Amino acid sequence: MKQTKKRGIPPFLIVLFGSFALLALFIWMQPQREPLDEAQLPWNARFDEQGRLHTLGVVLQQTTLREAMTIYGKDVEIRLFTDHDGSNKTAEAYFPAIYIGSIKAAIAVRLQVPAEELEVVYNRGAKISPTGSGAKEIKLASDDNLAFLDKTIVSATLIPRNNLTERGIALRFGEPERKEKQSDGLDHWFFPKLGLEMIIDPEGPEALQYSAH
Repeated sequence: MKQTKKRGIPPFLIVLFGSFALLALFIWMQPQREPLDEAQLPWNARFDEQGRLHTLGVVLQQTTLREAMTIYGKDVEIRLFTDHDGSNKTAEAYFPAIYIGSIKAAIAVRLQVPAEELEVVYNRGAKISPTGSGAKEIKLASDDNLAFLDKTIVSATLIPRNNLTERGIALRFGEPERKEKQSDGLDHWFFPKLGLEMIIDPEGPEALQYSAH
């Protein structure tokens, strides 16, 4: 009597089942993302009863740069900036790539540093370079970088990677209280309830500047 030959599982089914198993394992092993704090969203900025501005996950004039790094990451550069003649010194920290939910952006924060301390740090700066606007950018010495981590943030500028449309701005931020074309040739839109000045650049990304003043 002729025996019937048993058929094995076709190879393509083995590969298919294996792919499903690997996909399920990959999904199971993916780390859980932290839930988004909606207070970090740029259109949810608000003033509290003390007049402090809560925006982008920080509180201006209260949150330190070190605390901001727990939100934005440790990829940060700290620089001094001055006018071409060395006046009007300011200290800023720049995060080149951050995510707020699905929003990819860069963010620059200005730090509260006494004028006399800025002068000392400027004089021992590691490197001075001119900027495109004619101002000067000063790279800090290593010890000064560490000291500036505990400085308070007084303003923040968010630069989204994707341009904002007028319709998108209206839906998220509402209508600006006023619009002005300023000396830089760009339109500046003001949202006082959000502590926000939005700079509209048709040739580049918008800049969202938050301050409590």
